[in-house]
Amino acid sequence: MQAIADTRPRRTAAHLRVEERTPEGKTRISCAAPGCAAWDPWPCESRREAQFWYDRHISQPLTHHL
Repeated sequence: MQAIADTRPRRTAAHLRVEERTPEGKTRISCAAPGCAAWDPWPCESRREAQFWYDRHISQPLTHHL
């Protein structure tokens, strides 16, 4: 018997990126998508760090860990 690879494109949840600066000068990139309400990132020292955590949120959403 031969294994068949699933080559259909996977549906991914749509994410809505929201970037904001805090009064302390930190950056927060959150997600305004309805399915991501539980993900509330903390402000980061740099935009690069905030982008890292946002990218990780998209690649490994909270449901991935359950």
